[in-house]
Amino acid sequence: MKHLSFATRTKPCLFIRAGFLFAALILSSSFLTACATLAAAARSGGGNVSEKPIVRGVRVFGGSVETAPPIITRAAQNIFSATQGAAAPNNSSNVLGSSFVTIEVDVQSPVQPTFVVMLVHCDALWREDKNLIINDPSLRITQIQVMQANSFSRYFTHRARFTVPNNEVQLRFSGNWKAKIFDMDDMKTPLGEARFFVVDEEAEASMSIIIDSYAPRIGGTSSAAYMIEAAIKAPPQFLDENFHTATLYRAWRWNEPIIIQQNTEQSRTDALYSRSSKSMVLGFSTAQKRFRIASVPAENEYRVLDIRDAMRFPAAMAPFRFALADLRRNGTSFMRADDGAMITEGVSASRDEYVLMEFVLASEGAPSSRDIVVTGSFNDWRILPEWKMQYDSTLFQYTLRQWVRRGRHNYVYATGQLNKEKNAVERFDYEECEGNSLAVNHTFFAFFYYRNPQFGGYDAILGVSAMNTARRNR
Repeated sequence: MKHLSFATRTKPCLFIRAGFLFAALILSSSFLTACATLAAAARSGGGNVSEKPIVRGVRVFGGSVETAPPIITRAAQNIFSATQGAAAPNNSSNVLGSSFVTIEVDVQSPVQPTFVVMLVHCDALWREDKNLIINDPSLRITQIQVMQANSFSRYFTHRARFTVPNNEVQLRFSGNWKAKIFDMDDMKTPLGEARFFVVDEEAEASMSIIIDSYAPRIGGTSSAAYMIEAAIKAPPQFLDENFHTATLYRAWRWNEPIIIQQNTEQSRTDALYSRSSKSMVLGFSTAQKRFRIASVPAENEYRVLDIRDAMRFPAAMAPFRFALADLRRNGTSFMRADDGAMITEGVSASRDEYVLMEFVLASEGAPSSRDIVVTGSFNDWRILPEWKMQYDSTLFQYTLRQWVRRGRHNYVYATGQLNKEKNAVERFDYEECEGNSLAVNHTFFAFFYYRNPQFGGYDAILGVSAMNTARRNR
């Protein structure tokens, strides 16, 4: 009888064992994939994988710097050319803006979402242009990077990130732009949108801010305000009357334009001596055309919410509440904010999530006759009905529970009237809860709009200037 060696006898066993291991790896992989799908479904609030993505947050910033405004600046070009193409970025060190903007979209979805972004040009008042030359249907982005959130995240499951312009799409025209985000399976209803600006540096722009006053709505509120003058000087080939609007924004509050428009029915002399209007337009663009507005409330320094430290602010199902309630203000704040920006620097990928926060505002007496809403960098500085606070008559305070992205945020309390039919907060302001102070750190941006008659007509931005209320002109 022939005896087999040990090595020969063990070969079939090794093959069988390897086969079992291979099968186990396949089953484990399938199991992990199924678990990931179920986990995503659980985080989204159910197991129905056909549910559409829910947008949890959208933010846009200049270049790759999260504190840079969403402004694309380009070198001067011939905007009247019939063959106008995408302009070269303006890389000069003394300009405001970047060569591109970055847009992030956080969503909750049980499956990997697929997005399509439509780029839409708007006029100076953010009304979408109907001109198909300007709003070419091919201005869409489909090559979008989508990353899965970390396994600890409860409020969002995926983050999309893309830049504009990019290899897929270029922007021929300056002006106001919207990036409208769609689910590929539903191109009718946008999931969300981001606003940004494209500026052709054709003219010299400047700004000045001086102390002014206004009549507050609430008695006892400081009347501190600003008079702001934005000026532009353009080459002679640009028609003076086509520089029709200058729009001011506080940094990051791109949904609250302060509009200064030229009144074509009023003569320059009448405008100069008018005392009934808060705004006026003086001069000529070849020398210096000045857009002036008075009685702009100074407001107050932003409140700060810094939840970057995951040890102090753990992401749990129970809301995190500060030990002390926020108080109404009507004076100087000693905490310096970040000019309205969201800062996520220092947040690791494993802790990049949303934290359930409870905002508390003491009423300090009788409750307000208006609705109180929380707004800040965590909700793109929008006045939204879902951020309206509820009054607790037993504790004499307002409360609101909301999910906030981990980071350092600036925020304030606004008051207004909720229109339930329109589902919007109307006639809002900040003086009741925040007051006014001349010691604030707010940057104002001014955009100058020129009505270009070419290509069917559109509002181009030919200049931008900025000034911080506490620092030098820049």
